[in-house]
Parts: sequence; structure tokens; C-alpha cells
Amino acid sequence: MMNGKNSYNPLVSVIIPNYNHAPYLQERIDSVLNQTYKDFEVIVLDDCSSDNSREIIERYRGHEKISHIEYNSLNSGSTFKQWQKGLEFAKGEWIWIAESDDVAHPDFLSKCLSSVQELDLVFCKSTIINRLGEEATYLGASSFPADEVFNPDVPVHHIDSSKFLEERMFNFNHIVNASSVLTKGATLRQLIPEITDFKLCGDWMLWVLILSNGNGCYLNESLNYFRVHDQTVRASQSSTMGTFYENARIAQYVFKQRPTKALRSNISEYLIFAYFNRLSKAQRKGSFLTMLNLISVYGPMAVIHTLSHKLKHD
Repeated sequence: MMNGKNSYNPLVSVIIPNYNHAPYLQERIDSVLNQTYKDFEVIVLDDCSSDNSREIIERYRGHEKISHIEYNSLNSGSTFKQWQKGLEFAKGEWIWIAESDDVAHPDFLSKCLSSVQELDLVFCKSTIINRLGEEATYLGASSFPADEVFNPDVPVHHIDSSKFLEERMFNFNHIVNASSVLTKGATLRQLIPEITDFKLCGDWMLWVLILSNGNGCYLNESLNYFRVHDQTVRASQSSTMGTFYENARIAQYVFKQRPTKALRSNISEYLIFAYFNRLSKAQRKGSFLTMLNLISVYGPMAVIHTLSHKLKHD
């Protein structure tokens, strides 16, 4: 039992990185402070918001669980740099990056911590909500991961990292929301410098890095509410050339770890499809030589297929 005698009660550092999420910030902070598990500290970071976020954050100054409040004088331009900054203050064995527009179930920490020993990462199901907090959909789904990824009849899945990465994580981030994840602090500190140059897909890259070198677990219970709205970075950058390159970088890392014939074929097919079907001709303009260079990693047939699609689409 968490917080009980002779139980495992690690300190959790909760990092709340905020930028212009004033409408959701009080609900987010309160959902952290109201956790049934009590051994945690909260680090609130604001990345030079232009809304009234500071006013809301200041209401919590002096709260016994708030260990740090930090305001940037200039916007960092990177969510992942803010994650790294939060780690500089964190004292916990485990880290929860609680994005400032999401909401947590009161038992998120207690239930996740019941499964974390000997692991580097644990995450739960995320239910999609809209800006009003009503249940909604994202990419046509009301929750993530999809039932096809993990058997919905099994409450706890100890992940076969190699299989999960090779079959699932090269073309889609099934750990769709950072707020659903607890990560071992030592692991996060070691790997987070690898993602600070990402604009959108740094979380996806981070989960791939962690699972390539460690162990993870999935709790098939909705303990996180992932808010989807038009103010998110995801909404503005999900179909850009830069995001495609980040996807390609992640896929290449997975392939280098597991250079199988099947993965070579699957990744090249995915990248060719994404390049020609998810990006407009205008977005692709001037990028084809770069595309040929990145696809060449997967062999001459991948290059030939790319040239063939070029003739068909352009």
C-alpha cells in the first residue's frame, strides 16, 4: 500500500511546464495537488506566457507541495528545454511531467507507483478531452493507446520493449501524452539532452530511447485526461516538413537498433507514404534530395520506390 508502513514510497517530482495555458492551469495544478499519494513535490515553470498564467501560478506560492516556481524572461522556444530545466530542480526518484493543459485522476500516482519497481517508465491510458473538459476524440479515437496495441482485458502489461519498438513505435507515438507517464529520474537525466533540439516529437524520441535501454509497463486504466485544443503545439505543427524529419529521425534510430529486413521494408514504406501523402507539394518543395538521402539508409529499393512516387505525385 502506498504511503503505508514498510511500503515503497519514493519522492515524485512533478514538473508542470506552462505556456499560455491560463484557462486550464488551475484545474491542472489542483489535479496534481489532490493526488491520493502524497510523497511529491511540484515544480511550476512558466515559459514567458503572455496571458494571465502568472496570476494563477502565484495563488499557489507558499503551498507546502510547491517547491519551485520559475518564470522565464524570454520564451525558450522548446517544451523539451523546459523539461530539462525542471529536472535541475527535481529531487525525486521519479519524474512526472504534468503538461499544463491536461488533468489527472486522483489515483494517477498511487496506481502508477504500484507497478514501477525495476522499471524505467510506466504509463496509463489517456482519455481525450476538449477545451471544455468534455470527452472528445483525437485522430478519430477517444482514448490512447488503442485496444489493438495492448489487450484491453489485461490490466497491467509489462512491455516487450524490442517488440513494441519494432512493431509499434517507428511510425506512431502510442505513448501519446507525456502527462500519462512516470519516468525514473536517473534515466530521464541521462537521456533528455538527446531531445532538446526537437520541436514536436521529443517525447516520442524520449520513450524510444528509454525503452531501447530499459523496461516499461502499461496500466490499462484511464488515469490521465489529455486535452486537445487549437492552442497546442501539436495542433499547429503536426503536418509540417520539420515534423516529418523528426519522425524520420526516430524511425532511423529504431532501425539502427534493430536492422531487420521486415523493419527496413516497413519504415521505408511508411516514410515514402508520409512524405508524398501527408505533405503538400508546396511543403515538399526543395526537399527531395534530403528525402533521397534519408531514405537511402533503407537500401537501393527504397530509393527506387521514392523516385517512382516522385514521378507519380509531382
